Amino acid sequence: MTALSTRDWALRYASLGWRVFPVMAGGKRPLYSGWQRDATTDPEQIGRYWRREPGPNIGVVTGEAFDVVDIEGPHVGAFAAWLSAHGHTLPETPIAHTGRAGVHIFVRGATPFGGRNLYLDGRHVGELKSTGGLILVCPSRTVGPYVWLNSPLETPPADETAWLLPLLERSARGRPARRVRLVTSEDGRRRLEALGRVVARAPEGRRNSVLYWAANRAFEGGLPAYFTGLVLLRASLSAGLAEREAKATIHSAWQSHRTVS
Repeated sequence: MTALSTRDWALRYASLGWRVFPVMAGGKRPLYSGWQRDATTDPEQIGRYWRREPGPNIGVVTGEAFDVVDIEGPHVGAFAAWLSAHGHTLPETPIAHTGRAGVHIFVRGATPFGGRNLYLDGRHVGELKSTGGLILVCPSRTVGPYVWLNSPLETPPADETAWLLPLLERSARGRPARRVRLVTSEDGRRRLEALGRVVARAPEGRRNSVLYWAANRAFEGGLPAYFTGLVLLRASLSAGLAEREAKATIHSAWQSHRTVS
């Protein structure tokens, strides 16, 4: 794989359904405005973007085929120690070493709420890159090269993201969030599972309204937003809703609850 040209890599990503676009060589700035609209999987357009070797860096749109857990370089050690201390094991999923010694972990369906900051004990350690975001991928280079530790050409992004939830349950101001006991209580688990079953069994034509109702009931009941979003998103996908539509519905309920609160 190391012998692949930048254009070959871009074509491989496109074959996975990842929309790519050119980014300035040695940096993170897209070469063209409108990159979110013009990012492509079209081989002919990719050939025009990457005519020379090595050419521009490769950018990929996040929040479509995957989300990315982006742990900043100075915090990779603390993140690894936290995983070990809490008995978490990362799933088989694409993982990359970034140009600034950070780590990118690729996942699916991480949250219906878009990109969020990530915290360990109230300290900002990275970001969840989702809808509207971008990342660089191998063989891009900034301070150093982007290198695959687990290649997406061999391993698709994993759906398992339970280990991510504690990192999302920190406030945007960097303060530890209120500890939510309902997630671990049997009562809270039963309530959320029951709401998920209602969503999964919703009849065609009422799936969105049932999902919106269930999300509101969960938020009103004090269930944590990110855990609720994850469970109800999976249930809605099982019912046949499109992922983007389901995320938008849950997000709408969440925004409504925050406004009322």
